[in-house]
Amino acid sequence: MTDKQVESKIYQIELLNEFSMSVYNRLLRHVHKNKIDLTHQENFIALLFRQLEEMLSLNLFKKELEELEEIKHYWVNMNSLTKEICASDVQPD
Repeated sequence: MTDKQVESKIYQIELLNEFSMSVYNRLLRHVHKNKIDLTHQENFIALLFRQLEEMLSLNLFKKELEELEEIKHYWVNMNSLTKEICASDVQPD
């Protein structure tokens, strides 16, 4: 990998880290607001929350560029899903 490719990869990882944390934090706020029990093994939101935590723990620096793109797709989809889940949390002004 050239220096330019390494620099590009680091930049992609930084963006992906910021984006993934915003998705995770959105669901975390939903969990707290709705007092969802994360220990409940059959609750969809609890399962989703654990899945997001697991994805956040991946070492992105060990991933190839192609896999980083797949991970980005995952987070884009989770962004849409969490927005849909949390839509009812929005309070009118």
